[in-house]
Amino acid sequence: MDNFEKSDIIAGVAYKKNKSKFLPRSEQMRLNQQMKQKLVRFVSEISSEPQRPLSMQLFDEMMNGMHGDRVKNLYEYRRKGNHVMALICNSLPPELVYAKGNFIPVSVCMGAGEVEPYVDSYSRGMCSISRSMLGFLKSGMCVFFNLADHVLSSDLCPSLKKTSDIIDQISDEFNVYCLETNKGPFGQMNVNIEGLLTWVNSINGGKGFDPEKLEYYAGLFSEIRKTYQAIFSLRKVANPPLNGKNSLWIQQLALVEEPHKLLRGLQTLEKELHERLSTNVGYDVSGNKKRVMLITPRIMPPFGEIYRLIENSGALVVCEEIDMGITNINYDLALMKNKLKEGGPESAVKYMLESADVNSSSCIEEVDLENLQRKIDEFNVDAVVNFSFRNCEIMRNKTNRIDDALKHNGIPSHVIESDYLEFFEKESALINEITNFLNP
Repeated sequence: MDNFEKSDIIAGVAYKKNKSKFLPRSEQMRLNQQMKQKLVRFVSEISSEPQRPLSMQLFDEMMNGMHGDRVKNLYEYRRKGNHVMALICNSLPPELVYAKGNFIPVSVCMGAGEVEPYVDSYSRGMCSISRSMLGFLKSGMCVFFNLADHVLSSDLCPSLKKTSDIIDQISDEFNVYCLETNKGPFGQMNVNIEGLLTWVNSINGGKGFDPEKLEYYAGLFSEIRKTYQAIFSLRKVANPPLNGKNSLWIQQLALVEEPHKLLRGLQTLEKELHERLSTNVGYDVSGNKKRVMLITPRIMPPFGEIYRLIENSGALVVCEEIDMGITNINYDLALMKNKLKEGGPESAVKYMLESADVNSSSCIEEVDLENLQRKIDEFNVDAVVNFSFRNCEIMRNKTNRIDDALKHNGIPSHVIESDYLEFFEKESALINEITNFLNP
């Protein structure tokens, strides 16, 4: 992670931003050092694993490129008159942004308690995801906020809706839009497609969604999600060729890396994992580790700390329920193409948006317990860990409801509630708590 040493790139790639509002350079360097230490520890742990797939180095390079070639390329893209759109809701398919024309989507930083104090005056009582995101923006510590000129959100999560409203109020450097949604019968999501199209036309000169680009990028991202899911499914076996920490590592790149490069890396990894299955190379050769399902918000404590705590307790995270824009977006590509052909981009976009699995979202209290049980059975799960952030009543109610239902069905389940920094401050106590839960 050599590029994360270069704190000067954080402000250096800011395009048409008032850098005088950023924290002083010395303070940015201090914060960068604190956050980098957590990242380096995580990388050191996974890179030293003897059974780690060799192709995971491709993803190490991509992650390092987040403070290197990727942001430099996006900076040049902006200088040529193009646009970068910050997505702050993972129920929004990024392919829709590419279909707007000269726009590239990125997911902004949301995971560091160190920056939360800088927005105390208007974020108290909000969850860590929102406070951290606003802190990254206010401090100038997020390279993707510094590159973006548009922000797209959704009111599916009340906290993210409030966050997008605050961004619009505290900064005049972004064109902000929040997709209006509501839940219909049977968990179906309805969207205000007219409002979205009006906004899209206002930012791309009335061009709307380009049909050819929409079809092309829908195909590309469908293949990316398909490959992710194929990799995840290989963790069902008794001796999984990939553990939870590395599974999280590849997911963190879903909305920041150039999609063609990401797909090539995923396909290389999938091929290697199949080869390892044939020779029984994996993370539980002896078959003694507890198999854990992790249910957690769409963005975890910085750099996968919840994964570290579970797997450093001697268990193995074999599956997760996380709305990371991978498993919760799963529209039928053939049906999408048919709607595009018969009803045009408006019909196709509406279908894609409304195909999001809202029950998997951490900001929706409802949960598909039957689907959850199927996944527990398929992955041969021994125990479930439910994580929720403080100051999110919806998340707390959801994880507690899941916990009660699982215990009623005789499945060991445990709830952990925290904020970002507490995970690091109470690491030993939390490892003991998880160890005692898994080994009563």
